[in-house]
Amino acid sequence: MSIKKLKYWGWGNTDEGLTNKESDLLLGTFAKKFGILPKNKVKVPKLDDIKLPTTQINLPKSLRSICKDDPLERVLHSFGQSQPDSIRIFAADFDHAPDVIAYPENEEDISAIFDWAGESKIAVIPYGGGSSVVGGVTPDVSDYYTGTIVIDLSKFNRVKEVDEVSRAALIQGGTRGPDLERQLKPHGLTLRHFPQSFEHSTLGGWIATRSGGHFATLYTHIDDLVENITTVAPSGSIISRRLPGSGAGPSPDSFIMGSEGSLGIITEAWVRLQGRPKYKSTAGFKFTNFFDAARAVRAVSQAGLYPSNLRIVDQTELLVNGAGDGTFSLMVVSFESSDHPVESWMHRAEECCLDNGGILDVDWRSNDQANMEGAVGAWRNAFIRMPYNREELTPRGIISDTFETAITWDKFEEFYYAIKEATSSAVKEATGKSGVVSCRFSHAYPDGPAPYFAFHGEAFKDGILEQWQIIKNVASEAIIKNGGTITHHHAIGRDHRKWYNRQRPKLFGEILNEAKNHLDPENIMNPGVIT
Repeated sequence: MSIKKLKYWGWGNTDEGLTNKESDLLLGTFAKKFGILPKNKVKVPKLDDIKLPTTQINLPKSLRSICKDDPLERVLHSFGQSQPDSIRIFAADFDHAPDVIAYPENEEDISAIFDWAGESKIAVIPYGGGSSVVGGVTPDVSDYYTGTIVIDLSKFNRVKEVDEVSRAALIQGGTRGPDLERQLKPHGLTLRHFPQSFEHSTLGGWIATRSGGHFATLYTHIDDLVENITTVAPSGSIISRRLPGSGAGPSPDSFIMGSEGSLGIITEAWVRLQGRPKYKSTAGFKFTNFFDAARAVRAVSQAGLYPSNLRIVDQTELLVNGAGDGTFSLMVVSFESSDHPVESWMHRAEECCLDNGGILDVDWRSNDQANMEGAVGAWRNAFIRMPYNREELTPRGIISDTFETAITWDKFEEFYYAIKEATSSAVKEATGKSGVVSCRFSHAYPDGPAPYFAFHGEAFKDGILEQWQIIKNVASEAIIKNGGTITHHHAIGRDHRKWYNRQRPKLFGEILNEAKNHLDPENIMNPGVIT
């Protein structure tokens, strides 16, 4: 059995990626449908050709057994999965690479690293699966620090205890999605939290970034599934009481959720589980008008049906990904249960869709859940393969990125036009050519949707990073100006910090900074994110 090796230049393992056919289809669609022409492909920089900065730190003997500093380890932990990360990788820009990667085996190891790093002015970057798309694990720190150490939590990878009576489990923070589900399966239970990064992200990372899963309604964020959290900070540990619910003052768990490693490291948490689904049903509906599809989503959301999947994809997004011809938007709606059949719920959801102009594409009464046909099946396949697109686009000079937000229903249509127009104009301003901007819903609530935008453009030969930044700035400004959130589930990281500071109340920011100073007095924890 071959050993899987992670890429340092893209998503997943070295033996995974788009096929030649998939790549040709993607590039052909950009060229023929949108006039976005690929340039000659830049080669992946070879490990031997990557110049890494010489480390200046002196690792104490007590930590050497849990640390590595070989070139591959440093390169693998130099970036996450953002567009600027990808651009810098293909430019062989590893000037910020971490000096050391630590693999602690227990909380005492973490505390020892904190003590040494604090005394030596060394920045600490917590690292789960490295899947951040907003610069959350990219070790860009100021010259104030004498070096950078990445703490890789991959040895914190166990489901320590399962409470089958309460349907909950105590799980270590470094446990990746597939390992977590594999350990729960013998108990007939599931966390049922599946972000797109599921294979290469961790429970601790999900909690630290307030991750959104594929459950599009009801249990949308990891927040909804947390019972308690254990966090190790430089000044001590925070262990909240495990409870199904509490009204006892401000929540310590809410305080830690979303802190992105700036306050400490999440080592374990009790999380709520569900029975593994026995009953499933999926349907697809086509709409000639995207706003009709949005109204159908609102109807389903406000009917209290809580489907597991409730997403719409606009004409452009379908066309870009080879799942449509540009004449229709698509809704996918699914229900699942471990306890009871779901046909009654699906029947009512279908009525909501048909009442708002939907046309049945995939009939829920008779379809193969594993091999879905129609536009639903085409979109599902494209969605699964999407993380591999960037490593084919970036080295060919094509900017391709996403951003997401949330807004109330009463403001949605005006908001949609404002964001799409601002982003489209920014693509043209930055690149000198028209690009393409599309939208889909990732999650839906009774009071509003979470629109998820994508933008693509043909960059000038030089300055692709600067061109991306122009587009990102304009889109982010438009979101804040028009009342949305700078992120619904991608987190803050370094890319969103400027706009997060404007979104949060000023006094709250001051309080958060004071808390940071107490928990991390030497300011070593993931500097540049959140605080």
